[in-house]
Amino acid sequence: MGNLNIELKGYTAQVVDLMIKTGFVKTKTEALRLALFEFDQTHKLVPDEETAFSLTVERILSDVDAGKEKTKRFSLSEL
Repeated sequence: MGNLNIELKGYTAQVVDLMIKTGFVKTKTEALRLALFEFDQTHKLVPDEETAFSLTVERILSDVDAGKEKTKRFSLSEL
């Protein structure tokens, strides 16, 4: 995917600025990503197996299986 320039004005610009000021996100790009994620969570447009969460978990488990990601076992008493 390429770059995209979006001009935000009025209400949408105010919402993004408040998302940054209140610490929900650090950048305008993060604000847009979070808004799109929330929209999909509400309306279920993308099938579960294609969601960012599912793809991330799949990648992490693949890295663990390949030995690229180190893990440590904890007992319940340690937590």
